[in-house]
Formats: sequence, C-alpha cells, structure tokens
Amino acid sequence: MKRILLIVFTLYSLLTLAQQSNLLLGKGYNINIYKEIYVNDLDIHTSFNPIIKSKLNFSSDSVIEETVQKRYQNRVLKKIFSEHLIILKGEDYKVIASPIINFSKGKELDELKNTFENTRGYMIEGDLGDKISFVTTFSENQAIFPNYLDKYIKENRIVPGQGYARRFKETGYDYAMSSGYVTLRVNKMFAVQSGHGKHFIGDGYRSLLLSDNCFNYPYLKLQTTFWKLEYTNLYTEFMDINYFLTNELANSEQMGYPKKYMSAHYLSLNATKRFNVSLFESVVWRMNHAPGSSGFDINYLNPIVMLRPIEFSVNSPDNVLVGVNAKYKTTRYSYIYGQLILDEFSINDLRQQNGFWGNKMGYQLGYKIFDPFKITGLTLQTEYNYVRPYTYAHHNPQQNYAHYNQPLAHPLGANFSEFLVMADYRWNRLEINAKMMFAKYGGNSLLNDSTSYGNDLFMSTGAYASEEGLTGIGVGRPSDFGIEMYQGSLNMIEYKSLNISYIINPYTNLKINIGVVLRNQNNNDGSQETRFINLGIKTDLFNHYYDI
Repeated sequence: MKRILLIVFTLYSLLTLAQQSNLLLGKGYNINIYKEIYVNDLDIHTSFNPIIKSKLNFSSDSVIEETVQKRYQNRVLKKIFSEHLIILKGEDYKVIASPIINFSKGKELDELKNTFENTRGYMIEGDLGDKISFVTTFSENQAIFPNYLDKYIKENRIVPGQGYARRFKETGYDYAMSSGYVTLRVNKMFAVQSGHGKHFIGDGYRSLLLSDNCFNYPYLKLQTTFWKLEYTNLYTEFMDINYFLTNELANSEQMGYPKKYMSAHYLSLNATKRFNVSLFESVVWRMNHAPGSSGFDINYLNPIVMLRPIEFSVNSPDNVLVGVNAKYKTTRYSYIYGQLILDEFSINDLRQQNGFWGNKMGYQLGYKIFDPFKITGLTLQTEYNYVRPYTYAHHNPQQNYAHYNQPLAHPLGANFSEFLVMADYRWNRLEINAKMMFAKYGGNSLLNDSTSYGNDLFMSTGAYASEEGLTGIGVGRPSDFGIEMYQGSLNMIEYKSLNISYIINPYTNLKINIGVVLRNQNNNDGSQETRFINLGIKTDLFNHYYDI
C-alpha cells in the first residue's frame, strides 16, 4: 500500500512546479530519501552533494509522506505534526517557511557541568516557475558545551561547522549561522547555482575530498549532466581567520579576514548500473600569491582544463589536490565505497619506503546496507579513513585545504586513522541512532611545541614562519625522511553515542531527543573523559560533527 501511495504522490508531484532546490545535507533528515535513491534509482549521481531535487525520478516529499501517516484535520495540529508552518501556493510559485529550533539541556557527569543549547531561526524555500528555486536559512545560538567540545572551541575559536564563537556569560558561547542560494535550471542538462553554503563529496559518512565539516562559504556551482556523465565546476571563496587572529602584523594591515579561493572539477561516470567512478581535482590559492597578482586568478576559471598543468605554467605555488571516489552496489540494498586523495607524492620514494614527507595521501573504505536481516528501517554502516602526515597542508598555511579554522575534508585534519561503526533504525516516527568511533592521530604536545608533525593544517610544512617573520604557524616539519604515521604526541579517541528520538514533524525533522555520549581521549600529556547526557527538542536538518 505504501508503494502505491508513493507512486501516486510522485505522479502528482510531476504535474506541479519542478523543485530546483537541493536536498538538505543533514544525514538524519535524508536517511530514507537516500535509501530510495541508492536502492531504486540507477541513474542518479550520488557522490556530489547536495543533489538538486529535480534530478530525482521520485518526489522527496513522497518519502516524507510515508512517515507522516496520520493526516490531521485540525489546522493547528496539522502545522505541528504534518506540514510546514507557512505554505504559499499559486499557479507558478510555491513558498514554504518553518522555524528552526533547538532547546536542549544536558549534564556532563565527570565535571558536573550543566550544558544547554538555545537555537532560534528559520528556513524559507521557494519555487518560481519551473526553472528557478531559492532557499535561505538563519539561526542564532547560545550554548554551553560538554568538556571536550568546550576545549576544542577555546583552541580554535569556532563552534564546529557553525562559525565564530563569541563569549556568552562565563562558560558559554554565542554564534550565528546563515545560508542561502538560488538555482537556475537552464535545461535538462545544465544547472547553475550561486549561494553561501556547504558541499559534500562522497558516498560515506566522512569525506576525504570535500566535506560539510566547516563553516559556510560563498560559491558558484555549474553542473552539466548528459549520457552517463555528470560534470561539476565549483568556485569558492574561503577565509583564514587563524592567520588573522595569531598575527598582530596581519591584524594591523588588513580589514577583514584574509581571503583565498578554490576552483574544483568533479567528473562522475555511472559506468554500469552498479558501478560509479568519479575524478576530483582542486586548486587553492590566496590573494596576492605572486607579484602583480590580486584576487581571483582567471587562469582557474576554465571549466574543463586540467588544473595541475595550469598551476605549473604560471609558476604558481598554489595547493593542488586530486582524488578518486568510487561506489559499487554489491546487492540492491548494499554497496561498498571508497576514496583516494593525493596531495603530493614521489613514486621513487614510495618504492624505497623511506618515509618521504612529501608522500601526502589518504584513502577511505566503507560498506553500507539497508534493511539487513530483513529488518525494515534498519541501516548499518562501517567505514575506515586513513590520511598520511602533511596531507592538505602547505608551505604557506594561508593556502592550506581549510576554511574558517577547520579542515575542508576530515575534521581530524591529517596524520590520523579512524574506524567507524553506525546503526540507524526508524519505525514510523521512532528513530534510534548508535555510533562508535575509534581514532588515533599524531599531534603537537601541550607544551607549546611549534614543530609540525603533520596533523595541524594551519602549521607550515616548511619554514615559512621564520622566513616571513610571523608567529603562530610553526617552524616546519622535523625532517624530510623517516616521517611516520602518528608521529608527535599520540592521541587515542574512543567515542560512543546513542540517541533515541520521536519525530514530531517529518517535514522539518522536528524531534524530541534523548542522547548519551561516552568519550575518552588519551595522549602523552594526560587524558580527558566525557560522560554526557542531554534531552531536548530540535529541528534536525544539518550535520553537526561533534564526534571529533
């Protein structure tokens, strides 16, 4: 019966306005939608996210409709439980709006610390005709976090993925988040989108190519789809607040944060009905990276040229990355996936196995299955990530692969390995999520060691700090050869979490949630233990990577 309703709802949606807005990146919000894509849709390119809704062969609203089940006649109950707060519809337009909230209280048991989150905001989405859509979101936040997140925020000055953290009272933080974009679907093959937001490349939980781990950024995205190919051009502007805040010279000479830019190309091929392979390349450069040069380098605007030869031809010191993403459907309900990222490497040094520092690379392997053991609504996933020291980093830290004090790929930066096991279960409006993460990385000692061991992307891989007379970005690597994984102060992290939720409104993913986090971190300087419980009501639309 549910399948029949899905077909009917999809046919009806095809007769209405085409939705050129994106699927939200939030994994909790999208789990059933992506299940529909991976299980039934053989033509969709899944690895460059967010996906534009009009590319789907079904309506994403129809999947949400299955969770709604009961339709309320009372207007107030309908708004609370089964639709958006505001819906404006006409012959050639549709606009929806809903609040974004997070009112939660918690307790960090080891330090007897009371925590809370207080979020108020909104989301507005509109379709204008068949070719144009827009989305805007905003949230204002105050929060007190458990000990490990509080430590991270103090060190990095940002709430993970959510912007600059200003002090709130004595132990809390005040921060804001806004995003928005406009999409123009020129025709069936070509779409252009401009906005301020995030992207995610990959089919797993983490990404080693580009993640939604960090703060929003302005971008222009061009996407061309034909035959079995999808080609994406992404142009972005990033900010380096770390350099600004740690150097008095930069603070006195510049208004605003230093800027840098990225041009990225991503080519996805659905080689067969089961196998997809995609190629990635990007270049990051800063303003005034060469005498007589300022602002956006037009050499990198070419949408189809290989970036490495261009970078070499202009004698540029810019930061180029290349990578591969792959996915193979092992059964209708499961797939394996992986990534390979290459920053720099020397084949001769690889053969000699001499620990050359410039062999900067990483890989990901993962497996995901829907409805295992014939348990409808259960999803299991396991993933392993491995990145060598100094990957994503640069001689000049202003050209690292990072934005707003966070890595653009994995939140642990580099010089780490990580193993993840995750389980998600949904039955009607009940949701249970469990996660275990085991990671280790080599970082700097707490004793103010300024040597870069390859984990911190904001430290110079060479001797840039001493050359430029600047402070706060390190004195470079300890040696050229003999570089080993986890060098520096070895950190071991164990993270376990369990969340049980009741979904009040599937359209906004408004839910009542109770959660438990157990986390231990050990290194050469000591250990930190976290036992954290929280209860609240929240609009769960975005990914917050608090499992660092």
